[in-house]
Amino acid sequence: MYTKDTPVEDVLCSPGAATFFVERGISPFSCSGAFPGTLGSFLEQKQVKDIDAFIQELNSALSDIPKAESI
Repeated sequence: MYTKDTPVEDVLCSPGAATFFVERGISPFSCSGAFPGTLGSFLEQKQVKDIDAFIQELNSALSDIPKAESI
């Protein structure tokens, strides 16, 4: 479960995370890769109005995506 303190890079390791952001018009990438900071600071910078609701929706959406099986 992700929180405001989770590094954006960790979030992007989850299948479907990048799609979730892009579908909402927010690119989680900078020129050098993933945004270098926490999810909370990233969403503040992107001027997301309700950060807690965004993170709750993110957690819900990603929990619905099947995890890849280990080989």
